[in-house]
Amino acid sequence: MKCINTAIALGVGAATAAGLSLMKVNKDFVVGSTALVIGAGLMIALRNKNELNRKGKNYEYFFNRAQDKFEVANYEGAILDYNKALELSPTEICLVYSMRGNAKCNLGDFEGAISDQNKALDFDPLYADGYFNRSIIKFKMRDFAGAIDDYSKVISINPKDSDAFFNRANVKKEIGDMNGACEDWKKAVDLGDEEAAKLLQENCK
Repeated sequence: MKCINTAIALGVGAATAAGLSLMKVNKDFVVGSTALVIGAGLMIALRNKNELNRKGKNYEYFFNRAQDKFEVANYEGAILDYNKALELSPTEICLVYSMRGNAKCNLGDFEGAISDQNKALDFDPLYADGYFNRSIIKFKMRDFAGAIDDYSKVISINPKDSDAFFNRANVKKEIGDMNGACEDWKKAVDLGDEEAAKLLQENCK
């Protein structure tokens, strides 16, 4: 599975390994390369050393540090900083809840992760990332119908989200709905997804 976050995002752990390996995480959230991970570690050290006193009550400081910690898979530390960011009444409250949910998901706290995505969606029912991230959690919980519903919601908000079509296709394949999977891979291909093209060729006539 590809994890994403404009600044970061490492793996989301394993659930059906074969299925998850094909899933993508939405583009607002980025897979960390080794270089990025090293860079994030340095960033954490610099923030801790040079900025804490100056930015101790600053939302952006705590949110950015949480993102750095998420990048190096320090999910417990990231959650603490997301909590602090939430205390400081951020304007990007949907993003903070959603990212904290992703951290909880990576720790195996699926119920907590679902709760945080729900909180993000309570603030903005059209927050597509919340549905996208919640669908990944539902997939890991083997709630395939719920995952499909959430991907469908993402698509209704953004019909050009190729990753949502790609992931929904893989969930449909998981439950044996190959016709539905092929239709979604085809839509993803039409939106320029090269990985979907390979799966379409391998699985569909």
